[in-house]
Amino acid sequence: MNPQPPYDTLILEGGSLRCAFTAGVMDALLLLGPLKFDRIYGISAGSMVMATYLSGQYKHFYRISRDLVEDGTFIRFSSAWSKEGLMNLSHLRAHVMRHAPLDLDTLGVAQETTQAIVVTTHLETGEPRYIEPQGRDWMDALVASSSLPMVTRGKVKFRGEWMFDGGYSDPLPLDKALEMGGRHILVVRTRPMGDHASQSYVDSFGMYWHRHNKVLAPLFLEGYERYNDTVDRLLRGGDNHGRTWEEIAPPYPLQTDAWTVGAKEVAQDYRLGVDTAMNWWAHRHL
Repeated sequence: MNPQPPYDTLILEGGSLRCAFTAGVMDALLLLGPLKFDRIYGISAGSMVMATYLSGQYKHFYRISRDLVEDGTFIRFSSAWSKEGLMNLSHLRAHVMRHAPLDLDTLGVAQETTQAIVVTTHLETGEPRYIEPQGRDWMDALVASSSLPMVTRGKVKFRGEWMFDGGYSDPLPLDKALEMGGRHILVVRTRPMGDHASQSYVDSFGMYWHRHNKVLAPLFLEGYERYNDTVDRLLRGGDNHGRTWEEIAPPYPLQTDAWTVGAKEVAQDYRLGVDTAMNWWAHRHL
């Protein structure tokens, strides 16, 4: 068996329903390990997977995603220009609170040994905020990290400050992880390794909407370029200071990388995440 250094940091990339893959990975690791980390960064929907992993709620994210895409209220194209947007996060919050609440007690115990960091973007400054929710403000933090123009309500107030999707200011917080002392970092991706993002229609809309805002407009104009730079750095696997990082990523684009997603696509990507994690685990322990 080849000795493997323990991972001190975990990064869970966002990606809306693509995080069904992430949930599959983390559910597999929950059963195989579970792996312990000094700190975990969750971005957008990745923060929801982080919370369910730390609370030990197996298949929690998968069941929520499956239920929401089936009920016809969560994703509604006719609501794209409404207050709630294309994806109704208020409905998500209500569904979770009523049918699948987070185990906040177990989550709190896990936070005694693991920093759980939700990445958001501050609406006024455009800077990333790395927040550590506690107790009942977890849902506010999770919704804040997943809010973006037109697709959802667009902004959420957390502890008195307006926040939105952390993926626009720091979608892959490798530098932050290194700054915080990370030396062996595991990154769970929702795109294949080396896969570059292009400017999306949401980026274009956000750029137009905030065209007079010198702080926010660059996030939508240039954000995908910064993301691609980090994607390229991840391929190097480490630096000359002895710090290493590794990716668990889908081998091909996910079925949930679209707006017309059903329970079948969610299940396929979840299963792919489970299989990918099991293969990674097997090779790691050869």
